[in-house]
Amino acid sequence: MKSNDILFSIIIPAYNYGHMLARAVESALSQEGDDYEVIVIDDGSTDDTPAVVEMLVERFPQRLRTIRQQNQGPAAVRNRGVAESLGEYLIFLDADDRLLPDALTKFRNFLVNSGQFGMVFAGHRSIHPDGRIKVHRAKSIGNDRMKNFLGYIRKDFGISNGATIMAREVLSKIRYPEHLRNSEDIPVFAQVLACCNCTSFPDPVVDIFKHDDSLRNNISLIMKTGAQVVDCLFDPKVLPTNFMKFRDEMYARQCLSLFRSLYLVGQYATARIHFHQAARVSPGVIWQWSFVSKYLRSYFRG
Repeated sequence: MKSNDILFSIIIPAYNYGHMLARAVESALSQEGDDYEVIVIDDGSTDDTPAVVEMLVERFPQRLRTIRQQNQGPAAVRNRGVAESLGEYLIFLDADDRLLPDALTKFRNFLVNSGQFGMVFAGHRSIHPDGRIKVHRAKSIGNDRMKNFLGYIRKDFGISNGATIMAREVLSKIRYPEHLRNSEDIPVFAQVLACCNCTSFPDPVVDIFKHDDSLRNNISLIMKTGAQVVDCLFDPKVLPTNFMKFRDEMYARQCLSLFRSLYLVGQYATARIHFHQAARVSPGVIWQWSFVSKYLRSYFRG
């Protein structure tokens, strides 16, 4: 297959998800059409991921590209995927998730009918440990880049990996911040919304599997990244000047996100510190009952 024949590159970063990787790969390789490639990048896994990758290569010869590197983190894997892939649009599918059977068909048809964009995102389904399935339809966005940017950082809508395609041209200019080991997608999604024409369609295209212990396992990473996400997002080399005025608001919202995460794992005193930081920087953002109620309850819980 020639590079100019490849419309989509499906890139699957893999780190210690050997027990789930086959499901993600199978969902990618079962898509209709011959205009896509699938690449698995093993980020130095220490479980059975290498053996699973070898098995998958044997099952799907000539159809699956694989790369193994020393562990460098999710952002470095994504940047490696950009460099190694050939598609006009890139999809990053997490190794524990699954593309729906008609995912590429929906993206393909949308592009034919709507034209080219820097980013197109769609809906997804959440699959919970008890088997519950919840459909999340993507919010419609227009051509106003400022409105889209603010909607995203204010969490009026979300964007999920696996449910999003981004143009190669965009990712050649906006790179994932490799020093972040968590939330590396937030600055990229926000910067693309600010710098490019983006759009969406509501239909779900991916199953995202939820894990009960994910927050507790990731709390140390969440604490480490913290305000670094804001520094990466508000990079003056990338973000247009007229967007820089929202830095304090974003910092306060990031503090509130840390407050919520810490509250949910029972670290109430530390959680309140981040609530206070948000109040000092941008007082207006704290007056949501979901945050205020948790703040008040934190004094009774510890």
